[in-house]
Amino acid sequence: GFDVDDDRFVIAGCENVPGFDAVAKGEKVDVEKVTPGMLKMVASILDNRPSLRAILLECTELPPYSDALRAQFGLPAAGASP
Repeated sequence: GFDVDDDRFVIAGCENVPGFDAVAKGEKVDVEKVTPGMLKMVASILDNRPSLRAILLECTELPPYSDALRAQFGLPAAGASP
């Protein structure tokens, strides 16, 4: 199984990324507007955990950011497709 307390993994929510609240509201997410905040959030995570080697996007709303994440951080970024 998967242990959420395993320190090899970092689990982060996107609820504080500007514009991503559209998901909770059931609205269409403006990917162009949200991308800078998504990059900033992941940069902060990687600053604190530079040993991370991949990004898993577990929400079907997240794959549109995978190209930007790969380009910015040079890490594999993959997730679920809608």
